[in-house]
Formats: sequence, structure tokens, C-alpha cells
Amino acid sequence: MSIRFAFVLLPLLLLKAWAAEPRVDPNDLPRVPPTAPADAIKTFQIHKGLKIELVASEPLTESPVGICFDEDGRLFVVEMRGYPDRQEVKLGRIKLLEDTKGDGHYDKATIYADKLGWPTGALWYDGGLYVTASPDVIRLKSSTGSGPADQRRVVFTGFGSGMDPLNVQGLVNGLSWGLDGRIHGTPSFNGGMISRPGASGPAINIRGKDFAFDPRTDDLTTENGGGQHGLSFDSFGRQFVCMNSKPVETFFYDTRYAARNPLYAMPPALADVNADGPDVFRISPEEAWRVMRTKWRVAGKATGPIEGGGRAGGYFTGVSGITMYTGDALPPEFRDNAFIGEVANNLLHREVISPDGVGVVAHRASDEQSAEFLASTDIWFRPVQMANGPDGALYIVDMYREVIEHPWSLPDEIRSHLDLHSGMERGRIWRIVPEGFTSRPAPHLSKASTAQLVALLEHPNGWHRDTAARLLFERNDPAAVPLMTKLLSDSKSPVGRFRALCALAAQNAISEQHLLAALHDSDARVRERGVLLAEPLLRAGKCSAALRDALAECANDPAISVRYQVAFSLGEAPTPERAKPLAAIVRRDVADSWMRSAVLSSLAEDEAAMFAELASGPDFRASEAGREFMEQLAALIGKRAKPDEVAQVVDLITAQSAKESLFAFALARSLREGLGRERDELGGERIKPILDRARTAAGDDSSPEPLRSEAIRLLGTTTFKEAGQTLVPLLETSRSQETQLAAVGALDELNDAEVGPVLVKHFSALPPQVRAAALSALLKRPDRAMALLNAIEAGALHSIDVPSAQAAFLLKHPDAKVRALAAKLLKPAGHGLDAAIRALQPALDLEGDATKGHAIYLQRCSACHHLGGEGFAVGPDLTTVRNDGKAKALVNIVDPNREVAPNYVAYNVETRAGESLVGVISETGSGVTVHQPFGKETTVLRADIKRIESQHMSLMPEGIAEGLKPQDMADLLEFVFTAGTKSK
Repeated sequence: MSIRFAFVLLPLLLLKAWAAEPRVDPNDLPRVPPTAPADAIKTFQIHKGLKIELVASEPLTESPVGICFDEDGRLFVVEMRGYPDRQEVKLGRIKLLEDTKGDGHYDKATIYADKLGWPTGALWYDGGLYVTASPDVIRLKSSTGSGPADQRRVVFTGFGSGMDPLNVQGLVNGLSWGLDGRIHGTPSFNGGMISRPGASGPAINIRGKDFAFDPRTDDLTTENGGGQHGLSFDSFGRQFVCMNSKPVETFFYDTRYAARNPLYAMPPALADVNADGPDVFRISPEEAWRVMRTKWRVAGKATGPIEGGGRAGGYFTGVSGITMYTGDALPPEFRDNAFIGEVANNLLHREVISPDGVGVVAHRASDEQSAEFLASTDIWFRPVQMANGPDGALYIVDMYREVIEHPWSLPDEIRSHLDLHSGMERGRIWRIVPEGFTSRPAPHLSKASTAQLVALLEHPNGWHRDTAARLLFERNDPAAVPLMTKLLSDSKSPVGRFRALCALAAQNAISEQHLLAALHDSDARVRERGVLLAEPLLRAGKCSAALRDALAECANDPAISVRYQVAFSLGEAPTPERAKPLAAIVRRDVADSWMRSAVLSSLAEDEAAMFAELASGPDFRASEAGREFMEQLAALIGKRAKPDEVAQVVDLITAQSAKESLFAFALARSLREGLGRERDELGGERIKPILDRARTAAGDDSSPEPLRSEAIRLLGTTTFKEAGQTLVPLLETSRSQETQLAAVGALDELNDAEVGPVLVKHFSALPPQVRAAALSALLKRPDRAMALLNAIEAGALHSIDVPSAQAAFLLKHPDAKVRALAAKLLKPAGHGLDAAIRALQPALDLEGDATKGHAIYLQRCSACHHLGGEGFAVGPDLTTVRNDGKAKALVNIVDPNREVAPNYVAYNVETRAGESLVGVISETGSGVTVHQPFGKETTVLRADIKRIESQHMSLMPEGIAEGLKPQDMADLLEFVFTAGTKSK
């Protein structure tokens, strides 16, 4: 496990101390004594009608971070005694706890394995354990079946490779049994290059991905990833993960779909679905060291991010794991709720999961709007992980430490007064049960017959279902198949039918009979899984007419979740069979962006058939989403560059041009952008009348702005010789900003040498948003970059016109001439900023005018920040600094590279076509999106990327405060700290 601690670490190279750390009076950091296990239960507040019970504590267990049960109910506890900085000492252990009295409380402990570095989790399979202990996944087994493990084998290695020192927050973890008969896990953000000891073949890069492996063959594959610690499935197989400040995240599609259509970049699959914001209701006192560190950070006396608006607690910051409750001991309203451990705030948070279109949304329960499901007044309570138990209860792993925090994020002076190992000999295991709960006897499923195991697939307790499925997989008994078939057809329980279907697939015993039963099931979740499991037959072209018809019917399923899976799965079908059902889906669900992406991922060479299907009726194009989808299809058809398909689109454009010019221009532009260099060879002559009409509309001041902008964008697919005479005058100050932006965008798309000098000539007169777009265009190509630098050298422009991240890019430019001239003209990052900060310090003693500050914000900050409903969310929302303190905010405004969160570091994305894009990036399996000032976004397919390189700094320019006087800074700070609130 890699525990969720209070703060995300920053790249060390970005941290520069603004002031020396203050000295600490030891009396200001008093030690907090532990509470004895017998008394600790009095410290809890829990949901009405439930109670918390202690089932194990020290000395039976020490520093527990994870648990798992075997099929007979024995409890294995993962002990991370070396946390947080003693990996090399190998203090980690696995303990076997047993309940010898049968009363539900463990009283016997055996060391199952020891000498582990930082073990984080374990999973029982086939008489032994798989354990995650960076850099390895280890297989442990006892030859006697009951004693300590005497067999140890490294199954996979390389987790965290390249990370030196290894970050304890990002260790491999989360081993879970999947519905597909594989073991799933996450490498967290340490990633790694994974290999099997002794096996041939290249290592697998697992950065940003999760993994799964077949325990029979040890074959490992990558899958959706992005969580930090914890991986859990609900009753119907939806996967949930979390991050230290994001309690509930889930995946909206399987990553394998993202790479299926190489011409289309899917949006990121991982989404934060927490709808209630960051606050939690802590009842424990805030630790003195945490309060002190927050004050230091706010005052600029210590490095590190300021979270929670400058508060020391009361918000998600130490999310340590997520577990979907699938048990049957708690009342039904808790079923498939998410339970999240928050170690920094000493509580267990609950989120109710509800359907939301093709996905889900997570929100607080109606009776927990002002309180947590479970909270403790004891700051030693550290719920690092949870588990579903054989008795239907929810188990809580309590590491029970005085301090849980990464040493790297503690100021040296504070750390010197803390004992980070205090409590390593302590630890508790709790369980949540209803009042009046009676413990069940141990299950002893190792002795269950095949028939009994199949029957358990519909058991109301999720642990029984999961364990039965695992044991059936291990035994691989052919006699189970008819029994599971009967359960699929006869069970009154939707989850029972669902698990029977999954178990048949895991045993490679799925048939068309099973799939047809699933596709006609009364429960949408069973139908959805049936569609997914039909994919192998679709790929092989072995579907019967009955199965094809059933799948086609599912394209019109009343449940959007089923239609969503159909939209993905039809991509596995032969091309003639998928266009019509996909068209039916997109006609119905085009307003859902996830559904549009699913359909586009599945088309792959069927875009023209889809285009023809949709073009045959007018209703689809009546909506903005429909027109946007048609444009996307046109672009993909252009990229395919098949003459007959291009001609088909041109025919529609020609037919539309007279009666609906805006749509015609948009389609023509999308098609030609897709065609690229082949645009003149394919449809060039036939589309010239449309281009002529676009020139007229672009140059006509009476043209409606949307039509004019689209016409201008279309001209960007031509050449400077064809369009320059029309585009250049549109940069004049007399034009609207929308027209200027469209003109810069069109010029940016041209490959001609005239573009750089034209943009440089008009640069100084352009308004800020248009200037930002022009700068992005000038940096894109070496000849344009030279035009920019030449203008600076000649005095026509100033070096301050090039922000720090863009300057860093030019100083490291691949072109030697650009690099040399940039070194002569541009200052390195951080030059003179300390003096600038000192010059503006008097602003802190002046009374600011928020109205004047608003004007400064709009001029200098709104390009990348959102505040009070204005601006663009490229960088952090400025409401997060409300309680940081004005002194801290002043420093960060003048020196934005002093502290940069990893997700706001600027990158250069260099394409194979020689273009360069500098901005904040987000990645998917198929592409990278570059986010630039004023909300500009450019998505580049991975196949088109030559290199991605961090600029090691913020996208925010260092010179943003240049020219401001102390009173101006006071005004800006006043606006930032009061926008959206009542005036002071």
C-alpha cells in the first residue's frame, strides 16, 4: 500500500525557499499519547443504527495497511512496519490471524512471511498469497498449508523502477480478484518497467496504467489506470479508484478501445465523479504540526502546496483507499456504496453511487450532510484500507500511528520534533456491523462442493460470491458448466445471473446460448455484460443470425448503459454489420459526448457509411451536437483519404452550400483538415466554389460573426497565396476579437513562410487573447520563431512578450539558430524576481480597490485562471488561494515557478510534422491534449507525436507583474481575495 498522506509532493527541482524556516519551540508541538484498544471505541461517532467492533489489535498486529481472507475465513494482515522511510531494513511482514474461539475476534497470530520492504497489499489464491512489495509482486506459499510460507517467488519486478528515492506515496498496490478470472492491481504514480524474472521479452511500461495478470500463466497486460492507492469493484464489476484529494474516481471505458481507431483521440477514461466537493467533517483536533506547517506555507516560510484554502484540515487530503461495500450485514441502503479512508482527518467517508447517463455520480447520503459515516476524536486513528468480510461486515484497517505524513513534505525544523515511527508497534482491525449483530461461523469454503460453490454465486454477501468465483476458477471443473448455465437462466437474483455469466466466461465455457440469455435478461447490467462477452465472437465473425439480431436490438435498448457498451462492442464486428446500429445509437444519444466518443472509436474505416446514413435525414443536423459529430466524421473521412468517400462528403457540402453555408463551411474545413497534403488532389477542384464563397463571407463586415469565423477557418486549409489577401486585413484593430482570433488561427494552419513576419508585424497591436494565439502560432515552427526573435533583436518587440515557459522552450529549441538567438535575447527563468518581490512588498500594507483589481485580473490573469465566473481554467482556480494569505499570493504571482503542482507544469509537444505546442497537457491512450491560454486546446494523436518534454515550470509567465506598482498589486490582491463575496 502507498498511503494517502496530507499533500501531493512537488518536483524538488521546482522548489525554492522564499524565507528561512522559523525555529520551533518544542512546547508548540506537544506529543499526543495513544488510546488503549479497550478505550479507543469510545472515541468514535458512527452512523445511527450501526456499531464498530474491535476484532484485533496490538500485539497481534503492528502497522497494518491491508488485509485479505482465505476461503476458510483466516485473516492475513499486511504490516508495513518500515513506514515511512525504512524500506531497506525490510521490517514488513504478513501475519496470519485466526479466531480460535469462533466469536468473531482474532486471538492467535502467526508470522506468515517477513523481511519484506514496503508491503502494501495481499490476495489469497490457490493456497498461497500474492503480495505487492515494491519493486516486486511476490508469490508466497506454505508447503504444509498451515504454517509460515516457505516458498517465495518474485512473479513480477520493476515497479517504481527509475524512481530514486522511491516515493512511499506511490507504491504498487490494490490486488483484487476480477470478474474475468484475473488478478488486478495498480502501480500508482511510481509506475515502472515491469518484467518477469527469467522470462524473455521487453519490459512493459506501466506508467499511468493499471495491470492484470492470469495467475495460471503469469501473463501480464496493462489496462485503465490513474489511481493512487486502492482498487475496488462493485457488485456488477465497475472499477473504482481514488487519489489523495479525489475520493471517488471511475473509468468510463476500457483502455483497449482508445487505440482501436488511431485517427481519433479518445477523452481520458478516468473521471472524478465526486459531486459534493472537497470538505469533510472532522471531529478530531488538528495536529499541532499540521497547523504550524500550513501557517508557514501560507506565509511563504515553507515550500509546498496550500490546500483547503489555507486550512490545516477538514478537506480531502489523505484519502488512503476505496472499498465498494458488497456485504449483507449492513442494511440494503449501504450496498455498493463507496467507503473511503481519510487518514489525515481520522475518519471513514461514505459516498452513495448513482447512475448518471453512461456513467455514475457519487454524493453524500442524505443523512450524512453534516457528519461522516465514521469519525474519531483520536488523531491516532488511521483508516488506511477497508475490506468486505466473510461475515458480511465492513472491515477497517487502522494503521494507528501518531503521525502519518511523507517525510519529504515536512519542513526540516518541524520534522526534527516529530517521531515518524511512533506507533509502529501498534495497529487495530475494526469491523462495522448493525447493532445487535451476531457473528457467523467461519465459512470453510475449501470443503465446499462444486455445486455448493455455484450456488454461492448468488449469495447476498459479496465475499461469498467473489470467493466462490475464485475457487471455481481454480478448480476448473467441467461439472460446473451446466450448473452455472442453470443459474444464469433460473436465478431470481440479478447479481446471481450476472456472476454465473462471468464465471462461465472465466472458465472459457461461454456459448451463444449463454449470450442470448444474457442479451434478453430483464436486468440492464446482465445485458450490458452479455454485449461485452459477445466481442470474441464478433471479432471472429462467428455470430449466428440470432445473436446478430439480438445485438442489433441492444442498439435500441431502453438502458443507455447497454447502448453505450454496444457502441463500443460493435467496433469488433465486421464493417458491413456495424454502421446502421451505430447510427441508430448516435441518432438517439448524440447529445452525450461519451457516447459520441464510443461510436467514433468503433467506426474505424466506417466513417463514410455512417456519414451517408446520417446525411439522409435532416433531423440529426438540427442539433449542435449532431453538426459537430458530422464535422468529426468529415475530418476522419479526410484522414482516410479514399477518393470515393471524399467525393461523397464533397457532394453533401456542395448541396448544402447554398441553403446552409455555415454547416457547409464547417464540413469543408473538417474534411480538408483531415486530408492535409492530399486536399488538392482529392476534391480540390470541386470544392473551389465553396472556397470562393468563404473568401467573400470572410471579407464582408456585414457577414454574421459565426458564419464569418467559420469561413475564415476554412481559408486556413488553403495557402497564403490563396488566402493571405483576405486574412491579413482581418488582424487590424478595427476588427472584432472573434474575427482576429479566427484570422490568427487560419494563418497558423498555413505552411507558408509569410505567416511569421505577418504575425510579428501585427503582434503589438493585438489584444491579449489574440496575442496569446499569435505567440502560440509563432512558436510552432522554427522559421516563425526566428521571425519573433528577430523582431525582439530589432527592438520591434520586447523579450517580456515571451512568457517564461515559452522562453524556456526557445532556449532549448531543437533548431540551433533559434536556440542561439534565444540565448542572446531571453533571460533564464527566475532572473531578478527576488528584487521584484521586494519592490512590491509594500502592497501588503496598502488598502486595495477590488474594482481596479478586477480590470488588472482581466488583463493579466484571466487567460489561464478562472475566478468569479470569468477567465479560463488552464491553471488552478484562484479561489483556492482565498485563505493562503496575501503575502504568499504576491510571491506566487511574481514568481510562478516557485511552486508548481505537477498537473500544471508546462510541456512541449513536438509533432512529426515539425510543429511545437507548449502548454499544460492531459493524456489518453490515443493522444495528448495541449491546453494553452484562453482555453485553446489542441489534441495530437500519439502516432503524430515525435517528443514530449517537460519545461519544468509553470505556463504562467514570470513577467505578469512587470509594470505593476504596489498599489496595483494591492488592488489585484483585493479582487482575488474578494471576488464573488460581499465587498469589504
